[in-house]
Amino acid sequence: MTCSIRTFSTYLNEVDRLLEEMPPLSALDGCVRRLAKVLGFDSAWYGFLGWETSSAGNGVPSNSSITGPVMHGTASLNLPGDFYQTWQAMSHEDLLLDQIRKAPRRVATYLRSQSVQTDGMLAMVDRYGIGSIATATQIRTDHQGSLFLACLRHGGSSVRRWHSGERDFLYASVEVLDRQIRQRADVTAATIGEGVELLVSAAGHCVFGGAGLLALGMDAEGPVRDKLQAAMRTALKHTGRLVADDLGLVITAKPAKVDDGAGLRRVHVRPLSPVSRLSPREAEVAALLTQGLSHKHVARHLGISPATVRNQTSQIYDKLRVHNRATLASVLVSSSPDRSSPP
Repeated sequence: MTCSIRTFSTYLNEVDRLLEEMPPLSALDGCVRRLAKVLGFDSAWYGFLGWETSSAGNGVPSNSSITGPVMHGTASLNLPGDFYQTWQAMSHEDLLLDQIRKAPRRVATYLRSQSVQTDGMLAMVDRYGIGSIATATQIRTDHQGSLFLACLRHGGSSVRRWHSGERDFLYASVEVLDRQIRQRADVTAATIGEGVELLVSAAGHCVFGGAGLLALGMDAEGPVRDKLQAAMRTALKHTGRLVADDLGLVITAKPAKVDDGAGLRRVHVRPLSPVSRLSPREAEVAALLTQGLSHKHVARHLGISPATVRNQTSQIYDKLRVHNRATLASVLVSSSPDRSSPP
């Protein structure tokens, strides 16, 4: 295997093709599988991480102030499903993390046969038959999560080491993938009326989609960050629509597609409008009332009793602070996507 410029160019062409054909995170899976063939590793652990930092007195974090990783979402290639939990239990003994803290722009490497070891590291690599590891990432403070990729070669003391050309190839690949995946994920068809789709961590961090939030006038890293993350966590727990009055947003979490505790979740966010305060059934009733239907006809149309329609009409009026159908119709029109989208 050679790590020539031509090989790297061929790999980048494959990355472009996968990103054209697949959603960003699915493309990332394909890119890692392809890289395994190019660099010759047996399995991989990858995803997006942030770094907890302490201020160096002037409010600006430095490499020496980095205190630990925050995993926003992980995936694996050819590894058992419990790998994340195993790593989590020994993360404070991870020798690769220590290298990354000290030299974030270099590839961190590990050998099962090396003299410097920790009990946790030995237990993990022996459990999964790992002989050598090379990990590349970046320490970034300008967004929530940076791509990391740990490439694992299985075997004993004779496992092949990572030579300088392979390490350079790996670092350059991660740098390109981090930028390309982020750009594709952030290119969201976002309008003010329809909202944006985000990918968030279980802790409520917006890993992808920050540009779309900015289009809604909401900075995920601004003064409302803590409130926004708390609202995201609440929405993720209930997997449904959450009206966040203090943020002026409606947040809807999509059902989880992974169950390993470390996956990103898809969340839809749109601006809060008066109609957002209505339940789906109340919205149906309101729409029919503005068409001139009587309570009796609305009840027949929806298969409910006229008394229920009268009660819901009262609730609709209270929520929207209107007193008649004409005002109700005006509120519904002003809240429609066509009226709230930018020109």
